[in-house]
Amino acid sequence: MNTLDVLQGASNRNERLRLLMLLIVAATVPFYCFALYIIGSAPVPAESLKLQATLTAPPAASFTPLGANFFPTASATSPSLLPTYTPLRLPAVSTPLQIVPPTAIPAPTIAPPSPTRAITNDRDFDGLPDQDDNCPDDGGFVDAGGCPYPDDADRDGFRDAQDACPREHAPYSARGCQDFDDDGLDSADDACPDRAGPRSNRGCPEGES
Repeated sequence: MNTLDVLQGASNRNERLRLLMLLIVAATVPFYCFALYIIGSAPVPAESLKLQATLTAPPAASFTPLGANFFPTASATSPSLLPTYTPLRLPAVSTPLQIVPPTAIPAPTIAPPSPTRAITNDRDFDGLPDQDDNCPDDGGFVDAGGCPYPDDADRDGFRDAQDACPREHAPYSARGCQDFDDDGLDSADDACPDRAGPRSNRGCPEGES
């Protein structure tokens, strides 16, 4: 088969397709005409007729006399074609104004200091005036009437039963024993009583023993 035969066959097929399309279009023309006839003969709704009559109604003329002017003035009015809407308005709710007075805060009450009686006559300086001191010349304690404890041999304020060192006068110590270097270790047990050091090093500074 040569090229000429191929082209001739393609041309024949195209002619047959065009003829087929023409027949299809011709066959559907009556259906389109019938559909147009059905749509044109359908009844018109009453609402559409009413709207058409309203749109085609002539405007009504009204004459308004203007005092001594004998020539009437004509004004034409036509009915409104657009519906009017009335907006919905909710009743306003009024909130009464409330005024709350401030709460009064009472001022703090400051009690005046109680008067203290100055001690002017205390010869032994133990805090008790001489007129209330049973031992005005010997420093003592209030619970002993201003006298030293009778069972405090070293007069350091620690009674012998509670005094770890009853023969050492140590009034400001923790146990009644002297601690010259204030390292928490009694001087009797301190290997370096004049130099502070930890208990783990026997009271001597680190690096000494």
